[in-house]
Amino acid sequence: MRRADLHVHTHASSDASFDPEEVFSIAMARGLTAVTFSDHDTIDSIAEGQRLSTIYDVTFLPGIEITSSWRGIPAHVLGFFRDGPLPSLEGFLADEIWSVRRRYSVALLEHLQGKGTKVTIAEYDAEVKAEEQSESTALYRLLLKKGVVSNQKEFMALREESGIRVLHPPVPEVIPAIHEAGGIAVVAHPGHDTGVVFTFDEENIAALADEGLDGVEVFHPAHTKAQEDEYVRISDRLGLVKTGGSDMHIPRPEPQKMVGGTYCDWDGVLEYLEG
Repeated sequence: MRRADLHVHTHASSDASFDPEEVFSIAMARGLTAVTFSDHDTIDSIAEGQRLSTIYDVTFLPGIEITSSWRGIPAHVLGFFRDGPLPSLEGFLADEIWSVRRRYSVALLEHLQGKGTKVTIAEYDAEVKAEEQSESTALYRLLLKKGVVSNQKEFMALREESGIRVLHPPVPEVIPAIHEAGGIAVVAHPGHDTGVVFTFDEENIAALADEGLDGVEVFHPAHTKAQEDEYVRISDRLGLVKTGGSDMHIPRPEPQKMVGGTYCDWDGVLEYLEG
């Protein structure tokens, strides 16, 4: 089997720390055939991934992880683009994701101001403009600079403590947006039961297949072997492509959460992409 890790986050994600070249270096050292940058709601690292693939002996499949919702509960959808996403994707992100994220960021800043934190919305806007980063990344960088948080773990805890929630576009709206941008849509970590994101069973995956879903992220560090077997069965029954990856964000002691620690069959994915 030619192995591919199709779920890796770079520092373009607010909760990740790896430089794109670090990812390629590890991927090549571990004998991976292909890798995907699937950053949260941004394609900022894709151009760098495409450049690095000409240097390293690793194929790059452009991707994204879009924050979504299903039946009123947060959910994530992976998009994979054989030749990179078309411009329509950025329009969708701006209209349906980033504008929502800005409202969330402003609400969180106002929450912090109410607790006496000296940080302004004007500073936040300046950070977004100066760094040309996605809304969530800019917010994290600003709070880091101001000493409000010292690392990503504290940032995530602060967000959770605030109690502020934002509901992103439903999966049936995300799927066609990915298709229109030239990609395929895959439900991410369907069995990851965090109590925060939707856990998908066969009925819900079948409902999304009726909406045009292309695949299931079968292989993920949070999935048990029994879950993997079940998602393989569901995918085969519904004719969906089977993907997988480490979902790496930061250095972890668990090998399955590092680049190449969790993977899928590259040839199976490639056949679907080219079919």
